[in-house]
Amino acid sequence: MKNYVEDLFKYINTYETKYSSFKTEAFFQTYNGVYTVFQPLRQQRDQAVELDYFLLDRVRENPLTTSDLRQFAVQILITYFESEADTDGRSNQAYSHCRGLRAVKQDVPFFENHLVPMLCKPGSLKDNYQLNAFFLREIARFLNTFGKRLRGDLTPEAFNSMSDPMKFLELARRRQELGEDLLKDRASLEFHLLRIDSFTKLGSKNRLFKQLLSEWGYLKKGDFWARVAGWFGELFRKIKGAFLSGRYLRLIISQRKPAYLFYSMIIILFLLAAVAVPVLWSTYTDTKLEQLRERATNVEEGIGG
Repeated sequence: MKNYVEDLFKYINTYETKYSSFKTEAFFQTYNGVYTVFQPLRQQRDQAVELDYFLLDRVRENPLTTSDLRQFAVQILITYFESEADTDGRSNQAYSHCRGLRAVKQDVPFFENHLVPMLCKPGSLKDNYQLNAFFLREIARFLNTFGKRLRGDLTPEAFNSMSDPMKFLELARRRQELGEDLLKDRASLEFHLLRIDSFTKLGSKNRLFKQLLSEWGYLKKGDFWARVAGWFGELFRKIKGAFLSGRYLRLIISQRKPAYLFYSMIIILFLLAAVAVPVLWSTYTDTKLEQLRERATNVEEGIGG
């Protein structure tokens, strides 16, 4: 686990010092690799304390304000660690340190009033849309798990009165909590917002907003194939990222859904190979046989001449 933590901070350092070498997918994999141990550490308290002090040492190496990525990654991940793994108050040193650096101490107000507005600023996270979308999902997931419940009676008027960052946080939370096909529900907030063109107005404000709404299918583009291409592009990036790290590859194939996808791909590759190899071999042998016949004919003609 310490290797994952070391790698995570190496990626953050690379983002800050040499962004052209920063690997977004590898960063996600490492972040998720660290997060996956939090639940098991609820029972392994001594290991949790050890990891807590290790995290504290890494966090103290540089100010969190060195970059927006460092602030997002550390504050969110450490808060998850405290909320999910610290069952007895013995492993909260890193969290207490990070919390002490906040202008707003409580987790939910800090996320809503500081991190989300910072996330939605133009140029945030070097305009790396994948990072913006990732941390928005992480914050939404935290609030759905540990924050107040979603408002079931939220009207389009109440939604439109929110600040823009809070609108995207609300939409992200609703997608996680209620599902991603809310536009199909004629009673949903999203259906009514689409009908009164709220998403188009929101998406015209900046590129990040437009990208998020496009990925969610909330803009009236009617461009089905663009969404299909985007889905396959995202899938390809994740697969490519998985094979860049042996540790992460072992981690994802130990989880159910990624393992199904991984082994399905392996089976498909073997099936393709089972068809392609005999065909290619048959073509190769036919070519060689034809060449042999031509040589035999040439030899016979030479002897006859």
